[in-house]
Formats: sequence, C-alpha cells, structure tokens
Amino acid sequence: MSIGIISRLSSSEARASYYYGSMFLAVGVAVPFLPLWLRHKGFSDADIGILNAIPIWTMVMINIFVGRLADKASDWRSVILVCSLIAAVAPFFLFLTSDVWPIIAIWTLCVLPVMALSPIIDAATVRMTRRRGSEFALIRVWGTVGYVAANLIGGWYLGWAGIALFLPLFVGLSFLRGVVAFQLPAFRATAPEDAKIKEEAKNAPPPHRLQAQEFKHMFRPWFILAIVGSALITASHGPLYTFGSLLWDQQGIGKEVIGPLWAIGSAAEVVVFLAFARIARRFSARHLMLFAAGMTCLRWYGMTLELPVYGYFVLQMLHAFSFGVTYLGTLNFVANWTAEKFAAEAQSSVQVLGQGLLATTVFGFGFVFAQFGANAFGLSVAIAGIGGLCVMGSLILINPRSEA
Repeated sequence: MSIGIISRLSSSEARASYYYGSMFLAVGVAVPFLPLWLRHKGFSDADIGILNAIPIWTMVMINIFVGRLADKASDWRSVILVCSLIAAVAPFFLFLTSDVWPIIAIWTLCVLPVMALSPIIDAATVRMTRRRGSEFALIRVWGTVGYVAANLIGGWYLGWAGIALFLPLFVGLSFLRGVVAFQLPAFRATAPEDAKIKEEAKNAPPPHRLQAQEFKHMFRPWFILAIVGSALITASHGPLYTFGSLLWDQQGIGKEVIGPLWAIGSAAEVVVFLAFARIARRFSARHLMLFAAGMTCLRWYGMTLELPVYGYFVLQMLHAFSFGVTYLGTLNFVANWTAEKFAAEAQSSVQVLGQGLLATTVFGFGFVFAQFGANAFGLSVAIAGIGGLCVMGSLILINPRSEA
C-alpha cells in the first residue's frame, strides 16, 4: 500500500468518516425495530410515545450547555468521546429489566449522549472541512451508509431470528460506536497538516456584516424564522420515526420488507449528500429549505393514503429531500452566519429547538395515532407547511442576494 493511500486513510477526514459510519449503526436498527420490540415487551402506543419523547425533552434542557462546554474545551473531540462512551455502556442495563418505567429511564440514558454529541460532531466537522478545503457532505454520507446497512442487515437478521434479539444487536452496535470514537481526530487547527492553513487564516478578510459574532445575534428575526422553519420541518418526521414501522406492520408488511423501506429513504439521501456541494453553489440554503418543506408535505400526505407496498417505497425516497436537504441546508445556513468561537453552542441551540418541537409532536402523536391511525399523518403535513411559511418569512425579511 502506497504512502499516499495510507495518508488518505489516516487523514482527519477519513477518521471522522469512520466515526460517522459507526455512529448511525445502532440508530439504523433502533428506528425501524425499537417500536416492534417495545410492542413485543407489552408497551402501548402511548408508552412508546412517552419513551421517545422523554429523552428529547431532557436534551432540550441540557443541550445548549453541552454545546457551550464543548466550545470551551481544548477540542470538541473530548466531549464527543465522553458522550460516545456513556452511550456504549448504558444499553447493557436494558438486559436487567422488563418493566416499562425502568426501560424508559435506561433508554433515556442510552439516547441522551448520542443526541448531545450529534450537533457537536456536525459543527466540529463542518468547521474542520471548511478550514481544510474538503467537503462535509462527503464525510457525513458515511453515517447514512452505516444507517442503510443497519436497516437492511438488521431487517434480515430480525426477520430470521425474531424481534426478541433486537436488544443484543443494539447493544453491540452501541458499544462499537464507543470504540471507534477513540480514533477521532483533533477538529480545531491543531493537527500537523493544519499548520499552514492556520497561518493563512490570520490574513482572512473580516466577517460578513450578517454573520453572528455573539450568541445573542442569532435571535435576529430573519435568522430565527429560518431556524424555526427548519425545526418544524424536522419535527414533522417524529410520527414516522416512532410509529411508521407499527403502521406498516398493522398493514401486513413483513419485517423483511420494513428494513428495506427504511433503507431506501436513506439510500436516496446518499445521492443528495454526494451532490449537495454542487447544489449549494446554485441555490441559497433557505431556498433549499423551502423546497424541502414542500416535498415534506407531499410525503406526509401520501402516508395518510392506503397504498400498495411500492407506494411506500416511493414516499420513503422523498426522505432525500424532507430530511437530507433540510439537514444540510440548515447546517450550512448556521455555519455561514455564526462565528466559529460558539459553533457547537449555535448548532446545539438549533437542535434544541428542533428537539423540543419533535418531542411535543411525538408525545401528542401517540394518542392521536391510537385514535386515527394513518390519517394522523395529516398533523405532520400541517407542521411541515407552517415550517415552510416560516422559511418564506425569513426570505422576505432578508433577500438571499444580501448574503453574498
């Protein structure tokens, strides 16, 4: 193996890619199959809604502080590592109980660290790639690849072995993420290969007049409207994440098909990640978010209909826009208009808003779904639609041409 190949495989970008690939393996098993495992354990629809909502509400209360702590650390890596290790150990305690509330408490401890590190790893990797001239989306795409692999392999494995073996699979993949975290790179400009880049940064031009240099500047109307819009679009996905598998199971779709149903959406998302750098050069982040809002409404309207299996595959492919474009558009919007000194805190704040709305939607949807079934996805249509209106309001206040 040549020295050039070894260098690329050990670069900061490569090591961040390895972590993203491992980060979403456990998530790729939990999203489709946790509801089925909980139903197997005797949880009601309301119980499932509560279990998914409590970690998010808890995260809303602490996420900004975790981001602030990460910004004050010598490198964002240390906080990511600690969170990964907690998330690696906590799932083992699920083997010790079968009762509803203990499972909810332990599950909260499993999910909370991953939710806390998610905006930090995103902010850290975005800043690293911008400094080094590489592309964030080409690193983040490996998270989606891992997620798709977990959907497909997990669906095949649990369809063959039974849903009772969900827990050992989830525990093993969570532990793997903790191990891979040890090889994460330094994200700030401390790596040897960053020395020249750091020197060049001293002669960088002054920041754009619209860029937030302090945390309080994020609350300007044009900025906060875009963030609220993005949060609403993201929150509209909560019902699908929580009850999508149950809906398909009730409609007679087998577990061996439910896994691919989740995977096809993420596979379509991969295409967006690979093409995003080219797309982002042609359209502003907020125009992309507005487009995503429209596609999201279309997706949730389709979920209210009784469709053949291939129809759900088509709807799932819209995940490329409803999540992929919203996520990358928002990430770029925040990175463009906030200073690096509070990068993790800014990204965490954005996620706090999204998580709060997501938790509220998931909690309420548990009761609505029990009464109305698939028609309850009309609520998701309304939420995404309001999100699109918020983004449109931001565009009216500040024309994207002013961002140039």
